[in-house]
Amino acid sequence: MRRLLALAMIAALTACGAPEQSGGKTTLTFWNGYTGPDRPTLEGLVKKFNDSHPDIQIQMNVMTWDVLFQKLLPAYTSGNGPDLVAFDDAHIGRFAAKGVLAPLDDWFTAEQTANLVKPAVDATVFKGKHYAVPMTFTPILMYYNKKLFKDAGLDPETPPATWADWQAALKKLTKDTNGDGRPEQYGTALPDHQTIQVWPILLWGNGGDLLSLNSPQSVQAVQQWSDLIVKDKISPTGLGGADADKLFQTGKAATNITGPWMTTGFKEAGLDFGVAMVPAGPAKGVTLAGASSFVLNAKADAAKQKAAKEWFTFWNSKESQIAWSNGSGFPGVRTDVTPDDTKANPYVAQFAAYSDKAQVLLSGQAEFRKIYEETFEPAIQKVTTGKAQVQPALDEAAKTIAPLASQ
Repeated sequence: MRRLLALAMIAALTACGAPEQSGGKTTLTFWNGYTGPDRPTLEGLVKKFNDSHPDIQIQMNVMTWDVLFQKLLPAYTSGNGPDLVAFDDAHIGRFAAKGVLAPLDDWFTAEQTANLVKPAVDATVFKGKHYAVPMTFTPILMYYNKKLFKDAGLDPETPPATWADWQAALKKLTKDTNGDGRPEQYGTALPDHQTIQVWPILLWGNGGDLLSLNSPQSVQAVQQWSDLIVKDKISPTGLGGADADKLFQTGKAATNITGPWMTTGFKEAGLDFGVAMVPAGPAKGVTLAGASSFVLNAKADAAKQKAAKEWFTFWNSKESQIAWSNGSGFPGVRTDVTPDDTKANPYVAQFAAYSDKAQVLLSGQAEFRKIYEETFEPAIQKVTTGKAQVQPALDEAAKTIAPLASQ
């Protein structure tokens, strides 16, 4: 009787697995937060993949990012997590550390990575293993208002290229016409929360880093830029990303550091603007990369792993990357996509040109949120509002960050 029961159980399990193991269709569930104008392009590429891979079906579930992150870890831990997820590289370490992501080292062959942007590949590593595959890699650049530059006696066709020129220009571009201490026009809009992470670019440009936050280079960078805010009023304090974008869009800030997703809004506002590399600091010319990647559920079986890797290869093909860039307006992750390939959207080439100067923030750090949002941002806010001096604030933050790094 026991033998018959065991045979029956084996037969049932075999039947459940039969579709994937006997030539049937493999279904991959795919969660992401691409709810904006880039969604149709992503949907189109998923459809193209499904149509050209009759043995694989990707079922995409699109939700807002806040909802995705509320649902994702509980779904993983309950065993009901999606097969694929796309999210910002800042989250790779956090989820990899919890053991819910599959290692993907075997996808990263020399052939696969030959034409991929190296920092995008490097950002997928956590503790020596690849736990993700690149999806997007977008350098962040400086937008500048050409009219305001011209009005301030600056050449609108030659934006500043160094910190010295940039800082001098920001002072000229800041105008307090009624003398009340609150400028009607700011040189820039430098946000400090809920935004593209601009302050790390300033640290890097001076040779500093979040993981060496109280080094002389980091302290000097924060001191210079906080003085420009506190004493010279080049930017308001307490700005979120949307606030900073609005100040630039309404002509109340002459420069803004953000990504290509803002070009449409700025054009619709009637701005005559240019886009340039973030001016180089004393140590180097560098900017932030807004990067995202695909991850695979650690519980994915062999069939799903094989199917997922076919999707990764499809996505990172030159043809797919050109389609993504032209449709979304974002640079891709390949180095061999040319300006002619993306001429449908000329801003793509402008941003892609600086991929080699862009880096991912806190790559491979499991405690990104605690390091950046809960420690670094509050320290910057204290300094720029005059509630703390730079050195003590960064010393205190560095003590908090040290035990969090590389956990």
